[in-house]
Amino acid sequence: MSALQKILIIALSILLTEAAPECKTFTDKDVVCTAGNEDYQLVRGLVSDNTRTTGITLKACRIYDIEYESFNDLTSLKYLDLSQNKISKLKLGVIDEPKQLTYLNLSYNMLTDFPLGLFDQTTNIDSLDLKGNKINKLELGIFDPLKKLKFVDLSSNALQGKDISPYLFDQSPHITFMDFSRNDMTDAPENLLHAFQELEVLNLDRTFLKEVPLFATKSNLRTMKQLILSTNQISSLDNAAMFVNLDGLQILDLSYNIIERINGDVLSPLKNLQKIVLRNNKIKTIPDNLFKNMPKLFAIQLLGNQIEDVPINAFRGSPLKYLNLSHNKITYLVDNFCLELQNTGGRLKKFLFEPNPWQCACLNDLLKEVKRMGIEYNSEKYNGKTPVCVTTNEFNCKRHQTFNEFYVDLYNDVAKTSKK
Repeated sequence: MSALQKILIIALSILLTEAAPECKTFTDKDVVCTAGNEDYQLVRGLVSDNTRTTGITLKACRIYDIEYESFNDLTSLKYLDLSQNKISKLKLGVIDEPKQLTYLNLSYNMLTDFPLGLFDQTTNIDSLDLKGNKINKLELGIFDPLKKLKFVDLSSNALQGKDISPYLFDQSPHITFMDFSRNDMTDAPENLLHAFQELEVLNLDRTFLKEVPLFATKSNLRTMKQLILSTNQISSLDNAAMFVNLDGLQILDLSYNIIERINGDVLSPLKNLQKIVLRNNKIKTIPDNLFKNMPKLFAIQLLGNQIEDVPINAFRGSPLKYLNLSHNKITYLVDNFCLELQNTGGRLKKFLFEPNPWQCACLNDLLKEVKRMGIEYNSEKYNGKTPVCVTTNEFNCKRHQTFNEFYVDLYNDVAKTSKK
């Protein structure tokens, strides 16, 4: 071998060393790697061939490809984090070796799909994080080997609901957490989740929905505790039977939609509901019975709507602790609002009601009441430096809807003037 060849070999070895992630082993079982100076193709030898290893973290290690045998002889491996790399494709068989694997994180890579059979040997996986890729296709049968699957995050991909087979999860009935957020789930099949028996959390945030989807309200989903439907284009909740099957639901998030119409009976089946988020919609009217007699409801968020009238009857019989009515068009509340809530089952501890176009006399009554009852409120907003209410020479609270428009306009005029 010539001197030049030796020099080239040494130089190549140095380059490969600089490209490879640096890995350290903790407690003789957990391997954590940090990125080298260049993009890297994962090969056998970096983390393989250690039967004691139970966890491997290769997060943000500039990996663009994984070669066969990269995970050979990892018979104890249960945790594998490959997130925040540049992987665009996984070869069939590349993760066959670590058969005890239960957690696999492939989030924030560049994956578009998976070869059918990829998970055939890793049947113990129960947590699968695939968020932040470019997945646009999921072959029917890809998840069939994963009968122990409980956690699935498919958020922030390029899925089309209309293209997802309703039988995709038929062999994984024990999923408890399912995240489809930031995909297009319009026209997804009505029976998409029909095989689920233990679902607790379903996230459909930013999925282009125009109505509450039927696949999210089926009778097999009585185990669901949290349903997230935020940041969509849902305009109404006018079907009283919409949530009739979700009697186990504890949290319902409908924030950042365009909801205007609500059937007063739509929430009545949700006897275990603890928190409802309706912030930033277009609600003008609260039905007189909307939150009535809900035995576990303690938190209601209604900020950012167009509400003028707040009927006390709508909350009767519910143990309300937190109420947010900020950023609406409220000029008054019924006299002794908080006391009335308390007398009918409410336990108000925190009440947010600023900003609104308050009549000063009405706001004064409310402030006295929350202080007297020890209810937490946004007191820092009432420092005398910014307008919080409007009044005429006649300083008394006019509790009637006929006065609302006048005080709303007066408040808007004052607010505009104060900004100049």
